[in-house]
Amino acid sequence: MAASNDIMKSRKKIATDLRKLSSVLYSYFPTAEIGSFESAISELRNKDIIPQIPQKPSNNELWGYNLGRLIFNFSDVPNHTKPDNCKDLKLILDIKIIGNCNNLYSLQDPFEWLEFNIVIEGTKFSEEGNTQLLTSYHLDRHIMEDGDEEAEYPHPIYHFQFGGRKLAAHGELLETGNLLVFDSPRIGHYPMEAILGIDFVLSNFFPKTWRKIKSENNEYINLIEEYQELFLKPYIHTHASQWNYSSGDIITNNYWCPTMICPQLYNS
Repeated sequence: MAASNDIMKSRKKIATDLRKLSSVLYSYFPTAEIGSFESAISELRNKDIIPQIPQKPSNNELWGYNLGRLIFNFSDVPNHTKPDNCKDLKLILDIKIIGNCNNLYSLQDPFEWLEFNIVIEGTKFSEEGNTQLLTSYHLDRHIMEDGDEEAEYPHPIYHFQFGGRKLAAHGELLETGNLLVFDSPRIGHYPMEAILGIDFVLSNFFPKTWRKIKSENNEYINLIEEYQELFLKPYIHTHASQWNYSSGDIITNNYWCPTMICPQLYNS
């Protein structure tokens, strides 16, 4: 069961946009390890590769890709990082996305599967010996099954969370010191695929380079704006549908405006 020509048109467009993003990253992060872009682009361009959602029937209208172990090295330790004497930091990003091509360019939920994992590793150097360091964040799409009972804790369909499986996998080997780690809260957040997600990562962990890209690369800005229209707009408008409002009712100023609420927004 191969994808149709209409579906492949959407998939090839996404593949082309991933190529544009990877070119920007190669230019501004020469030490990054981002080779998995090539396999993701190949997946999208191959009509015989149909993304598979676990425990669901195959559907040739789906698009998707895996981006595994994208690695960005920190040239400097970010301010306020603890513990002290922390060096050799690297950010590892894993992304798995599946969506329905027929839901693109609409206000419907854009994804059917989303895993977005951020892991930061480093080393603490001391006279007593070196200690391996780890922290983790993830953005998930919660999968509801028929017959599921209400979750014990609030469970936004798209949510960011600190810790999770990446930390839990280390079990008792993970020394938390004075740090207390909870399973909750799950913080509601707009969904992100590779383009919005990497922009989010750059803005929060590599802000100097992020601002440099924005000031020099119009193609990057155009790409982010397009994908905010695709994936951020449906999320925001669904929130707003809870209330009756018009754009004329909204009063903005320098401290209460879209880019202050969400700094990743572009306004070219």
